[in-house]
Amino acid sequence: MTSSEIALFISRSHGIVALVSGDNYRWARTALQLAGFEKDNDGNYVMPLLDTGRARQALAALGETSPACQSTVTTTDQRYIGDFAHDVSEHLPGQWTVRVENYSLPVWQGDLVGCLWATGPVLSDLQHLPVTAAAILQSETGAELAIAYNPRLSVYHVGMLVPNDVYLDERVTPPPGITVQPVAVPAARRISSSLLTDYHRAFYEMQLNHLGDDLAWAQEEFEPGMVQDPPRQDLAVAFARFSAIAPTILAALRTNDSHAFSAGEKAFLGHMEASFGQPGPGRGDAEAPRANPSLDLLGMWRTEGEDLVELARAASRSAPAQTTIDLVRAVAAPRALPAPPRRVGAALTRR
Repeated sequence: MTSSEIALFISRSHGIVALVSGDNYRWARTALQLAGFEKDNDGNYVMPLLDTGRARQALAALGETSPACQSTVTTTDQRYIGDFAHDVSEHLPGQWTVRVENYSLPVWQGDLVGCLWATGPVLSDLQHLPVTAAAILQSETGAELAIAYNPRLSVYHVGMLVPNDVYLDERVTPPPGITVQPVAVPAARRISSSLLTDYHRAFYEMQLNHLGDDLAWAQEEFEPGMVQDPPRQDLAVAFARFSAIAPTILAALRTNDSHAFSAGEKAFLGHMEASFGQPGPGRGDAEAPRANPSLDLLGMWRTEGEDLVELARAASRSAPAQTTIDLVRAVAAPRALPAPPRRVGAALTRR
């Protein structure tokens, strides 16, 4: 009785790709190694088709070694998910990299599901539908999405992954997952117009909430006139988080033609630009503030920073998709920051 399976796919870029599943997956990998298959950059076993003679010998050897390794070998005319994902990525905005993850055990699939930042039927399907592989697409901006095939319906399920090194805000509704047909160009258009737009808006809302939380904490923790010079380190880091993001938020607000600012709002933006429009000493580097911020700047942040956050939040509601994407790039969270005070949720990372 076999306890693992080796599924063989034909890929235009890799040749023959073997994906394994089952409790005895280690023996399946051994069978592939003995047959001459080698690992690709994603850790999956492949056999190039440049040398057809060698490929035939490898398949024949696999037929001999797999029974001894308690593994069955199956071939499929199903398209290799990595090829579909690459085709989709070529029609998405920006630059994307693709990798294929092989989930030999259900618990590994559970790791993927646990890192999905999604709601709706797609999340439920991926929780209950056996998935042995998924394609992970990563944008140059850091956004990641997962594509998994549903053989019962011959469709692909697509969902966003939790943003890396970002503290999740449970007040923000994750972007709903979507289902696409197995045609790359329409699938990419649907991902761009629906999934990525929802992701960018949710991510931007979450980041603005984080800035608001920092301000609420600073106002509660420090009474007016009680901030020392130099300021406490956690206060300086919270300020740096705001000042690193503020210049691009201000620039994006200025170019947001979809939102009509009042005369008072325009004056306020000019006032904030004078102090936060350009990175300076102690500002613009949230990971390692280069100098202690002045007490005047700290006071301005604590008393007027919330107004900028609220103005950005209001403008984002009327912003078109591309403007929202630009705003998200502005507030991409610095990596490896200390946890902000009293943060809601938890930071997740898949690496």
